[in-house]
Amino acid sequence: MSKGISKDELEVMLRSEDSGVVTDALMYLCFNVNDPEWVEQKCIDAIEFGVDDDVKGLAITCIGHVARIYSRISLAATVPTLRKNLNHKALGGRARDALDDIEIFVR
Repeated sequence: MSKGISKDELEVMLRSEDSGVVTDALMYLCFNVNDPEWVEQKCIDAIEFGVDDDVKGLAITCIGHVARIYSRISLAATVPTLRKNLNHKALGGRARDALDDIEIFVR
């Protein structure tokens, strides 16, 4: 994946039906876009509307990364989304990990 992907390009990638394209976009934005609020919202959108559980799971993990990297997160936006997935067979463990990251790193 090339460097210097714009938010507009990431938006297009995030709307792809190809989960590989979406996961590439999530990985890129999580570690390369210095706008935690925007990244957080894109992750929430991917959790809510992702094409499959791989995309949703990675988006959940990325929320934990945002909490760890920036030591801040919108609790009102992220916590309900994560809690909603705690009992999901494929996503529950990742949701628990992200909530733990928030508890540990967000002051």
